[in-house]
Amino acid sequence: MLDLDHFKQVNDQYGHRTGDLVIKGLANLLRHRLRDSDVIGRYGGEEFIAALPDCSVSDARAVLQSVCDQFSRIVFTGADREFTVTLSVGMAPLSLFPTSDDAIEAADQALYQRKRSGRNGVTMQGDP
Repeated sequence: MLDLDHFKQVNDQYGHRTGDLVIKGLANLLRHRLRDSDVIGRYGGEEFIAALPDCSVSDARAVLQSVCDQFSRIVFTGADREFTVTLSVGMAPLSLFPTSDDAIEAADQALYQRKRSGRNGVTMQGDP
């Protein structure tokens, strides 16, 4: 589960059109950075969900941390000002859960843990 940090502030300060460009920027980065076999979808608002089949947990964490790092370096322009946006990620291995809904719920909880602990990074379900 991936979520843009402080996205409401982007819309409030720079407008919804600029917010849409930020969302498209993340979608493009995911499309180019993840493998063809990975599944990416917009989950709602500024949230995305990604499934990385046949990928170890450590590799998935590294790839998603790289996405966070790359995204935080993209400079957007709105209202004649430049700004950057960060990204928080919550991960949960599908194999540990009886249903995909359970895994999504665990990833969502990991995402909120990431938000509480500083944003702009990756938290795995079960991380301290």
